[in-house]
Amino acid sequence: MRDSIVYKDDIVEFLNVFSKEECDSLIDYFNLNENNWQVTCFYESRVMDPIANIDMSNTIDSGYFEDIRKKLYSLASQVAKKELKNLSLSAHKWNKGAYASDHSDNSELDGTPNAWQDNKFVTIIYLNDNYEGGNLTFSGHNLSISPKLGSVVAFDPGFKNLHGVSEIISGTRYTMLASFDYTDSVYTKDLYEWRQEYSKEQENQRESWKNAN
Repeated sequence: MRDSIVYKDDIVEFLNVFSKEECDSLIDYFNLNENNWQVTCFYESRVMDPIANIDMSNTIDSGYFEDIRKKLYSLASQVAKKELKNLSLSAHKWNKGAYASDHSDNSELDGTPNAWQDNKFVTIIYLNDNYEGGNLTFSGHNLSISPKLGSVVAFDPGFKNLHGVSEIISGTRYTMLASFDYTDSVYTKDLYEWRQEYSKEQENQRESWKNAN
């Protein structure tokens, strides 16, 4: 395993995976068109499909993101120690005031599987570190992580690792996230109908934030 910090057998930070030049280029690329940032279910955070600005960029193409996906898959596999399949790759922007309360990516807070129960493993690239706050927290493990630019944190995001993001006090936090499922997972076909209903609830939440603002 490359240079890393093992906080727990299923929470590992890989150091210096991406260079400052790579990270800066990605941030510049994601900000080519502000309209491509979409509101998320976390207050004052935004998400973007990585290929959204391809037509505007002369330096980054879809093949570059495929290379990133493969690199993250390799790191996730080392920590998960199981065969994985990729679900998604996304860019994230956390503005001042943004935060995420304790949550599980694939279950409710009591451990009951939710509509995203296929999100079994994640990796997060930290594209910058010139912000205050925004720590990745695991309250159940008394753990608060503030990764340096270019690091990748790989972890099981489920019930046993309830996690959150502390409030951004100043600056803007940029990350990329890849999520994975186990290749041997099996689900009922109504999972995706359930997901649609859950998405409607999240949309209502986002609308309430807009009205409050």
